[in-house]
Amino acid sequence: MAIYDLLAPHYDAVTGDSSTETAFIDGAIKDACPRAVTLLEVACGTGEIIASLASRYQVSGLDISSGMLAVARKKLPAGIPLYAADMSDFKLDMKFDAVICVYHGVNHLLDFSAWESFFDCAYGHLNDGGVFAFDTYAVSSLKLMASGPEIVQEFGQNYLNIRVRANDEAVYDWNIEVRELQPDGSYKSFTEVIRIAAFPPEKILTALSARFANIRITESYGAADEDSGHRIWFTCTKDS
Repeated sequence: MAIYDLLAPHYDAVTGDSSTETAFIDGAIKDACPRAVTLLEVACGTGEIIASLASRYQVSGLDISSGMLAVARKKLPAGIPLYAADMSDFKLDMKFDAVICVYHGVNHLLDFSAWESFFDCAYGHLNDGGVFAFDTYAVSSLKLMASGPEIVQEFGQNYLNIRVRANDEAVYDWNIEVRELQPDGSYKSFTEVIRIAAFPPEKILTALSARFANIRITESYGAADEDSGHRIWFTCTKDS
């Protein structure tokens, strides 16, 4: 079972409104590649981002979790392609004007060699002049979460508990519990450990510079007690 399969039915309720991420990505694409028509979201999850962008682009999605893709399929218009694949090792028979990865999906790759493989996949699936955009957790943000208290979030009559703990220098374990209210008033628990890794922006920039051009870095900040944390966005293009 892939990560997020158990949590897929609750994912949208937990993450909430995606309009900020959607607006940022749409603006980044328009700035870097105004002619963009086709778009692939890697680690698309439940498809919330591409659902919001489907009226502006010809969208496709890719994710390793069949549970997340099942949720996405129900919400997306018929005919939108969804691919079940590993984000660090995929090969599709088409290229796109934009390849994106939102909600720090790249952090789920635990070795930097896998990050570089993802960058290679993105490059290989971009049209000349296309744009590649993704966000990643800052190392400092994960360290802060690991040193802080458990995060508790209520959604509807259900609860999400997240405890972040350092596994080693670069890897962190997110111990997640969802408590779902049952018809009889009791709660059923779903637990999952999601392991993520973060690397210094200088290391990411070096890897991107070997492949892409026009690299732009943007930082965003969430509250210290939220799992949005401090994120760094990278936007770059493939040379024409």
